[in-house]
Amino acid sequence: MQESENIKICNCNIPPKIQQDKMFDAIARYIEGIPAGECVEDKEYERRLAICEDCDGRMGPTCRYCGCFVLARAKRKDQECPMPGKNKWLSGDL
Repeated sequence: MQESENIKICNCNIPPKIQQDKMFDAIARYIEGIPAGECVEDKEYERRLAICEDCDGRMGPTCRYCGCFVLARAKRKDQECPMPGKNKWLSGDL
């Protein structure tokens, strides 16, 4: 995650001010490009997304705590919930 003038930006190389339809296409291409061994299983992906859906840190398609696109971050095994002081994906809070 990069910071530019206190605005957090996702590291997945998807421009933060892209048109919504193009944004979801870009996120889908990004996810398709993740090697299978680096992705969580679909059930875990859906569980993570459900947790993010109800989180007050969600700002549209992004997370206020890290700036990442939630759909992209949740798919990667090596990522965790960036909520300060609490990894909600680990705790399983819904």
